[in-house]
Amino acid sequence: MKTIKIFFTVLAIVSIGVSSFNVDAIAAQVARINKNKGLIVIDGNKNDGFVMGAIVCFYSSSGEEITCGRVQQTSESYVTVKVNNRKAKQIRYGMEATLHDENPEKKDAIEKQNCVDDSDCGADGYCVNGECQGTKVW
Repeated sequence: MKTIKIFFTVLAIVSIGVSSFNVDAIAAQVARINKNKGLIVIDGNKNDGFVMGAIVCFYSSSGEEITCGRVQQTSESYVTVKVNNRKAKQIRYGMEATLHDENPEKKDAIEKQNCVDDSDCGADGYCVNGECQGTKVW
């Protein structure tokens, strides 16, 4: 009976611990820096999503974004990112680098459609040069 209680207690602790983990984005760390050329080498690879042309952002230990750049070269274990050489001087070894979300927020705005004939403008409107006008007077 004691072993069953211990088992369920451990199971509860493990399940709470596992459920608290949250993975938001693939992250890598800075391995090498060429400040003069603005080249930053990170320890990511293609399987992590660091493919040619992808945008990678660098963050300080406090979580503040320093700069972003594009992937210039990939290999089995390292990725080279090109950034502004002035910003490269602010990057340090071990800083976090994550993939940038390239999908901006979708706008819900609906574009105004041009009218083709009077029927597009409702019962009382009329169409002039692709725009609906006031009411018909006839």
